[in-house]
Amino acid sequence: MAPDLKSFLTTDLFKLMVETWLPLSKTNPIDFGKAIQYVFFESSEDYIKVRDKAWPALKALSELGLDNIPDMTTFLPPVEDSDFPIQALGLQLVLDQAPRVLLQGVDTRWTYAYFGEIALRYALQLQSLPANLRPVSWARWESSVSLDYFVWVRIFFGAPIVHHEKMGATVAAFTEETRTLVEQQLSVRDPYRAQPEKRWDLNGFPKMLMARGPASPCGVAEGTFWLLCLMDVHKPPLDKYGRYPYQNWRLGRVGTPEEDTWMEKAGGIFGPPSEEVVRKIREDVENGIWTPIGISSK
Repeated sequence: MAPDLKSFLTTDLFKLMVETWLPLSKTNPIDFGKAIQYVFFESSEDYIKVRDKAWPALKALSELGLDNIPDMTTFLPPVEDSDFPIQALGLQLVLDQAPRVLLQGVDTRWTYAYFGEIALRYALQLQSLPANLRPVSWARWESSVSLDYFVWVRIFFGAPIVHHEKMGATVAAFTEETRTLVEQQLSVRDPYRAQPEKRWDLNGFPKMLMARGPASPCGVAEGTFWLLCLMDVHKPPLDKYGRYPYQNWRLGRVGTPEEDTWMEKAGGIFGPPSEEVVRKIREDVENGIWTPIGISSK
């Protein structure tokens, strides 16, 4: 019997996800230096508090199979509803972010090969709505939140596109739209526009992670442009290799010598947890099977 997804994908879960991933002021200025440190480098223990509500949702979705995933917008209020944008964001966080926190070891394959596909479909579905109704548009948020907060909303709506290996061109369009909005709202210009050696650095992604972001205090303009550059530097590996080298082990692939060299230059920040995990994922892929989530951690 198919699981009753409506009992798992609830308004309470969606709002909990937003509160957990964006514990930021919706109206006051945000110190992007501190926010970036929290979101990317310090928040993993806080994220675990969503487990009781998010894990059953992920488990239920995993039992359906990609061909049987329903229209995810049916779990949201009507698109015209004022609560639609925040609930849409919460559902996106369930699909794209919760797996990254809750699925470890062999389960990591599910994050990229399964939930990554669902999250991307959903993100593109939201993007296909009329411009004035898209939950990723400034028009849906500007009466209730600051530009500072909205930037983080945009970043998380765009994350599934960045995470997917087939969306390089779409990512570039997404970051450009976000960059232009902030430039126009604040009458500034993104300095990274004049620094292609940083935006399109083949090793820029691990370099930026190892640098750990801008120092505090950091305002919305500087912080936004750093975040957008972090998204942009995902593209050079796709242009060169056609895929992300750091996803190879997660998807049961064998890296090429060039990709292995790229991984070495990344300093081990994307390394696999153990040879046993790599072997098991590869065996599952070769045999066309999936180890159910939660099994490998028992």
